[in-house]
Amino acid sequence: MQRNLVLVVHGIGEQSAGQTIDALTGGAIREMGLSGPVDSRTEMIAEDLPDARQLRLFPCTIRQTCIRADDRNGFAQDQDILAAEVYWSDLSPAPRGAVATCFDLLRTVLTLGYLALDNVAQGRAPTHRLIRSLVHLFVWIFYALIAPMNALLLLGSFAVLTDSLLVPLGPDGLRDSSLIAIIGAVALAAHLLWRLWIRRPQASYLERSFMAGIGGLGLVTFLTGVMLRMAPQAPPPGWLDWLYRMSCNDVALNACWNPAYQNIAAVIWAFVLVMAVTWLVSVAVLMAIFVTSITTEMGPLRALAAIGLPMVVILALQSAPGPFWMALLVAGLAILAALAARRLRAQGVTALGHLTRVLGQRDRIYLPVCNAMLFLWMLFSAALWSLFSEVIGTLDGVADGQSLLTQLYGDYSDLAISTMSYIVFGLAGLVVIGAVPLAIRLRHRKHLAQDPDGWLDVWCGRVILNPVLNLLLMLLVLWIAFGGAFQAVTTGLQLLGIAYYPWNTDTLLGQLNSFHETVNRQNTLAITIVGVAGVLAYRGSAFVSAALGVARDISVYSARTLAYTPTGPEGRSSYAARQRIKARFRRVHDHLSQQYPHDRLIVIAHSQGTVIAAQSLQEGDFGALPTYLVTLGSPLTHIYAQYFTRGFEMADLRHRLRRWINIYRCDDFVGTQITLPDAPVENHRVPPAGHTGYWTDRHVWQAVQQILGRPG
Repeated sequence: MQRNLVLVVHGIGEQSAGQTIDALTGGAIREMGLSGPVDSRTEMIAEDLPDARQLRLFPCTIRQTCIRADDRNGFAQDQDILAAEVYWSDLSPAPRGAVATCFDLLRTVLTLGYLALDNVAQGRAPTHRLIRSLVHLFVWIFYALIAPMNALLLLGSFAVLTDSLLVPLGPDGLRDSSLIAIIGAVALAAHLLWRLWIRRPQASYLERSFMAGIGGLGLVTFLTGVMLRMAPQAPPPGWLDWLYRMSCNDVALNACWNPAYQNIAAVIWAFVLVMAVTWLVSVAVLMAIFVTSITTEMGPLRALAAIGLPMVVILALQSAPGPFWMALLVAGLAILAALAARRLRAQGVTALGHLTRVLGQRDRIYLPVCNAMLFLWMLFSAALWSLFSEVIGTLDGVADGQSLLTQLYGDYSDLAISTMSYIVFGLAGLVVIGAVPLAIRLRHRKHLAQDPDGWLDVWCGRVILNPVLNLLLMLLVLWIAFGGAFQAVTTGLQLLGIAYYPWNTDTLLGQLNSFHETVNRQNTLAITIVGVAGVLAYRGSAFVSAALGVARDISVYSARTLAYTPTGPEGRSSYAARQRIKARFRRVHDHLSQQYPHDRLIVIAHSQGTVIAAQSLQEGDFGALPTYLVTLGSPLTHIYAQYFTRGFEMADLRHRLRRWINIYRCDDFVGTQITLPDAPVENHRVPPAGHTGYWTDRHVWQAVQQILGRPG
C-alpha cells in the first residue's frame, strides 16, 4: 500500500474552513469510485508567531481514506490518502455590514498601490529611477494625504452635527473655532494612541502612512482652531479677512453669512480647496509617470508625437465651431489611421500585429494600476459622499429647514465634485468600448489560450490587465484630468482676481470654457447616477463584500510594511501577510508529517493558492520524498512572474518536483499555461468553464489519477 500526503490550497474569494477539501472529497467519491469510509476531523494548529503573547490557531480540515486498486482507477496498488487543507482566507476577512463594506471598498482601492510599487521594483527589466520615485510619490499622496483628508473630513462632518444634536454653535454655546480645535485634537490623539499602543512591526505601509497623515492633518487643524480662537474678530487680521471673503464670495451661500458659523465655513472652504489641489498634484504626478515612461521606452521624438498628437486632437475636437467641422476632423483622423495601417502592411506588418507586440506583451503595469487607483477612488469616494449627504439630509430639523452640515455641504461641494460628470461619462465610454473585447471573447471562447502571442489571446483572452482596457483607462484619466485642471485654472483666476472673459468664445480659453460648462451642466445627472450606485452598493453590501474578497486576497499577499521593496525576512520591510500564509503551509506539512509517515507528497492548488504552493515548495525544506504539484487555473507565470519577475522566480522549484501538472481552461481569465525555462511543466488545456469549479471537474480527476497511478 502506498501512503500519500495530499495538501490542498484554496484560491481567492470568501472561503470557509473545509469548503475546498469537502469539494475535493465529493469529487473523489464520484470520479474515483471511492467506496470506503472517509474519516473526517479538524485540528487547530498554532501559527509560528514567536512575538505574539497569545497563541494564534487556525483550522486544518483533514480527510483520510483508502482507495483500493482496480481496473476503474488504474492504480497498481492500494492508495492510503491523508488530505489536509491549508486554510488562509481568514487572514483577509470580509467586512460585516454595509458601513464596513464601504470602508473596505476604499481600502481595497488603496491597496492597488502595492501592485504598482512591486511592478516598478521587481519587473523583468529595471525601471528608470525617476519612474520609481514618481510611483512612490503617487502612492504616498494617496496613503498619507488623500485618504487621511477624507477621513478627517468625515470626522469633522460628525462633529458639526453637534450644532443640531448636542450643543449649538455660537457665542452662547460652543464656538466654531473651539470645535475646529477639538476636531484636530481628536485626530492627533488617534495618531498618538496608534503610535504608542496599537502599532505593530507587521503594520502595513498603508496603515503607517495613513496614521502619519492623520496625525499631521490633526496637528494643523488643531493649530488652526487655536489661531482662530485667539484672533481678534473686529477687525479680523488680514489673512483671516481674506479667508472670510474668499469663502463667502457668493450671495447664494448660507453658512458663511452667519457669524456663528463664519470660521468653520472658512476652514471648510480652505480644506476643500487644498483637497482639490492635492488631487491635481496626484494627476500631475500621474502625467509625469506617463511622459517619463514613454520617453524612456520610445525616445524623445516619438514620445513627443505620441503625447502631442492626442492633445492636439482633443483641443481641436473641443474647439470645433460646429458639428460639420467636428465630423470633418474625425474623417481626417480616420484617413490618417488608414494610411498608417497601409504603410505597416507594406512593410509586412499588420497594424493589429504591430500594436499587439507593442502593447499586448508589456511587463510594466504600474501606469494602468495607478490609473485605476485614481479613477476608482474618485468614483467610489464620490458615491459614498453622495450617499452620506443623503443620510445627513434626513437629520435636518432645525428652524430654517437645514442643518449646518447640510448648508456646508451645499455651499462648498461644487469644487470637489466639479469633475463628476467627466467621471460618469468617461466610465460610460469605458464600459461601452470595453464590452467589445468581452463580446469577442464570449464568441470565440473555445479558441482562446492557443497562441499566447496571437491577437485573440492578447486583446480578448484576458479581463484582468487587458491592453484594450488599459489604453481606455489612460484616455479616461486624461479626460478627467482636463476637467479638473481647467476647473483649477478658472478657480485660480477667480481667487487672484484676474478677468479671463469666459463668455468670449473667440479665444481658445473661451471655447474650452464653453465646452467645460456644457459638460458641467450634467453634474446633477452625474451625481444622481453616482448616488443611485451608492444606494445599490449599500443595499447589496453582501454581494459587494464577496466581490471585494477577491481583490482583498490579492492585495493582502502584496502588502508590505514599509515603502521600499522587501529584500528578505531580515530586512526592515517585509511582506508580513505573505510570510504568514506560507508559514501556514509549512506548519500544516510539518504537523501532519509527524502524525502520518508517507511515501510521497502531493500538492493540489487553485488560483492564488498555486502561487502560495509554488513559493512554499521552492523556499521550504520538505524532505527528499517524491513531490508532485497539480495547479489549477494558475496565474503564476503570466501575471506574477510576468509583472513581478524578480519576486516570483521559480528556477529552483523544478529540482524539487517529480512531476508538475498544470490544468487550465481555455476561457479562464485568471489562469492559463505555465511556462518556465527548463521546467517540464505538463500543461493541459480543457474545455471552457470559467475560473471556478475546478475541484469538481472530471479533467482534474483524470490528472490526479495519473499521479496516484504512477509508482514512486
